[in-house]
Amino acid sequence: MFDVTMGSFEGAEICEFIGLFVLYKLNEKFKRGNIGLYREDGLAAVENLNGRAADKTRKEFTRIFGALGLKITVQYNLKVADFLDVTLNLNNGKYYPFRKPDNQPVYINARSNHPPSMIKHLPAAINHRISSLSCN
Repeated sequence: MFDVTMGSFEGAEICEFIGLFVLYKLNEKFKRGNIGLYREDGLAAVENLNGRAADKTRKEFTRIFGALGLKITVQYNLKVADFLDVTLNLNNGKYYPFRKPDNQPVYINARSNHPPSMIKHLPAAINHRISSLSCN
């Protein structure tokens, strides 16, 4: 038994380690799916499942997580998914930035005490981030 505080360096490392173990367990069962995790968020893409097969897959995901002492919320048969800060559209293969409605981006103030080179580079960095999250 041990306790790791939330927000600590060790907490992030342990989260990554547990994520790898969960991916290993999921990959044992779902060899043909594409499954990804980032900290407490996950996304899986499994092709050609009808309603009954998708529900069976959902139950199996829930069972695997439950066996590990974890809880999971599963949405299935989605064609558009918001994952982290990107929207993925399976209908047309496009992706673009996503922001939760109540989340306003906060950037450094131009009059802050950050190094001038960082302040000068900020517009280019923002442009690069948005461009990298967009398919066109």
